[in-house]
Amino acid sequence: MTQTILIDRALVLAAEGFRPGAVLIDGPTIAAVAFTDDEAAQLRSRAAQHVRGAGCWLIPGLIDAHAHGYATLLRGTENSLPLELWALYTTLYGRGYDDSAIRAAILLGAAERIRAGITGVIDHTPMVHLGRTALDAHERSGLRVGYAAFLQDVSDYDLLDIKLPPALMHRLGGPPPLDADAYADRFSELVQTARAGSGRVAVQLGPNAPQRCSPEAWDLWRELRDRHGVPVHMHLMETRAQALIGQRKWRGGLIREIERQGLLEGDVAAAHGIWLTADERDRLARHGATIVHNPASNLMLGSGVMPLAQWRAAGANIALGTDSANTGGRHDLFEAMRLAMMLPRVATTDHTAWPRASEILAMATRQAAPVLGLTGRLGTIAPGQLADLVLVRHDQPATLPMQHNEAALVQSASPDAVDSVMVNGAWVMRARRILAFDEAAALAEAEAAADAIRTRAAAELPVLDAALPGLAERLRAVLAAYAEGQTR
Repeated sequence: MTQTILIDRALVLAAEGFRPGAVLIDGPTIAAVAFTDDEAAQLRSRAAQHVRGAGCWLIPGLIDAHAHGYATLLRGTENSLPLELWALYTTLYGRGYDDSAIRAAILLGAAERIRAGITGVIDHTPMVHLGRTALDAHERSGLRVGYAAFLQDVSDYDLLDIKLPPALMHRLGGPPPLDADAYADRFSELVQTARAGSGRVAVQLGPNAPQRCSPEAWDLWRELRDRHGVPVHMHLMETRAQALIGQRKWRGGLIREIERQGLLEGDVAAAHGIWLTADERDRLARHGATIVHNPASNLMLGSGVMPLAQWRAAGANIALGTDSANTGGRHDLFEAMRLAMMLPRVATTDHTAWPRASEILAMATRQAAPVLGLTGRLGTIAPGQLADLVLVRHDQPATLPMQHNEAALVQSASPDAVDSVMVNGAWVMRARRILAFDEAAALAEAEAAADAIRTRAAAELPVLDAALPGLAERLRAVLAAYAEGQTR
């Protein structure tokens, strides 16, 4: 049985900024919003539960539009390497995951996100073989989730002519040859499992990246997208090396080729989008693709800074992500919002071109709804919208504002200020206490799982450590050749 809930006397985020108001939730949706005393009084008589919002901003739930759920167990592992070398360590650790590890990783990440006011997340996952357990953990988390199952059968190292030593290949392996029928069967099973659940968790097709998929995988990509009617989530042009691959392998570039192949049709989200030309940005924007900006991760890996101003000029829809816990660090969209707001200011002294706090907040809420396949249904506080809501305290030392506006929230708020979180009309955290699951048990399970993975990887790490200098030198040579070609 659903319960009507009234959040009263909060400062509610409206189209024109924060206003004193009340919001009535009926089941999974917002039933009414009141901004006058008379309207609020009428809503009070309709509510079964009254929640006092005094001292709080009420905002739409933040959406982490690109992340990898497994990686929450890998904090403190190697993160002082560029992506092409960092990925070797992550792959090695990843081979130690089992059902208990993926469950622990997902619930650990859910606890962190709930405390950070994140109500929705994309889990872009290579561990499709653990998919049923992952879906169950996402259901338990209480969050709204897009579970984007990897599709990949090509290695970046092959594309870059970087040969891994045999001893390392033996331990890491590589993408297995594509078995299209087996993948299609597993993917269909995951889709059906998710659709039989709460409705908060949905399966997406998650090509690792277009260049990491063979022509046969591209065919499967189109087929499964169309058969199941699912969104597509992928990495795209994250590093200089990937830009080199795109230029080398496809005449006219990778983006023109995937456009020609029909792979930009439908709901497409692409993470990173750093190393693209103006023409490629325009093409993606024309197709309505959402570009997910991951500023912390890109800085940590030295991948570059996404040209936010150019993407905005192209008319692209832009969302924000936290990426992996062992690259971007905290799953903290307050940090991502601040970085996204400040980084463009270094590129130009024209302050009129700098993104405003209200625009950045929209990237973390309304503009991220398409990555979950919920365009127009999520990300604003209005009747008929899904009730994913967050109360953020503005009466604390770090948040007490002179003016109640989006700038005060984006510049000053943090997970420490998040008081209560609602997803789909149900409280997953109330007054700083997580209700969706047992947080203490999740922490204990995660610690045990991380210990087990570290133990499994201990014997393999020296082989990778020994190979690293040679691989790093080869990568430097590849990038030097790329830079030389760019200056000719």
